[in-house]
Amino acid sequence: MSNWLNHHLQAIKLVLFRMRNNALSTFMICLVIAVAMCLPSLFYMVVDNLSKLTDHMQSETEISLFLKQDAGKKTIAEINTVLAKNADIREYHLVTKDQAWKQLQEKSKNNQDISEAINQLGKNPLPDAFFIQAKSADPEALEALKDTLKDIPGVEQAILNADWAKRLAALLSIGKKLIFILAILFAIVLLIIIGNTVRMQILTQQDEIEVSYLIGATSSFIRIPFLYAGAIYGLFGGLLSILIMAGIIQTFNVSIMEISHLYNSDFSLQIFNIGLYLAITSAAVVIGWAGSYIAVSRAISTFRLN
Repeated sequence: MSNWLNHHLQAIKLVLFRMRNNALSTFMICLVIAVAMCLPSLFYMVVDNLSKLTDHMQSETEISLFLKQDAGKKTIAEINTVLAKNADIREYHLVTKDQAWKQLQEKSKNNQDISEAINQLGKNPLPDAFFIQAKSADPEALEALKDTLKDIPGVEQAILNADWAKRLAALLSIGKKLIFILAILFAIVLLIIIGNTVRMQILTQQDEIEVSYLIGATSSFIRIPFLYAGAIYGLFGGLLSILIMAGIIQTFNVSIMEISHLYNSDFSLQIFNIGLYLAITSAAVVIGWAGSYIAVSRAISTFRLN
């Protein structure tokens, strides 16, 4: 066990020593990895934050529940009880027909034509209404809730203004597919880049590898340092990617927060996303290891044939 551990420690030290001696080329490789990891990750953060932005727009998903004209206090109380028990409703409030009539009269004071038309009505034509905000902004969930509410006895009509939610959901769906495609493409690019980098290192150490074979070294023994090299390239590239992302997000947040203040919102892009950062680093390490494994396995096969 101690020999196995010592061998791996020696392999890591050797890889780090070689990287330090070729600091510039190591940095450039890590920078390429970082940029490649940044692009799909930034797209993901944009889509993820847009999804969270819906929480700041709940008022736009309001369901208007208009009651029948002959609905009395008993009917209103029964509907209120049903709404209070519905787990999909975040909050709601009642606007009586008298309150709605007064609000309409107040708003029409500055428009003489509308004010005269209201006065000619003679009586209040407006119904009592509940205005409901759902917990979810998902279009399908909102439609299902609206269909449930409109079947409540005493309800005349249920209206949902969720066009923006449907459009946003469609855009987010496209965004997620785009992120997946970009992640696959950049993963392939990184496999090629890291594989070629490790292959060049193998060629520079070809004589050393052949001598190792002659003295009885196994393929696993020869493969380990190169696998660590790929994994460490990925690790450094992933960490550099996180730093670049944090800088980009902070730069954009300055402008985003200025716009948010104009709309009385505190929305900003989230800088600290531990789950995403762990995923980036882990993915970079795995891709680095895989690229190295492919390159060194092909090289070992070539050596054996020779």
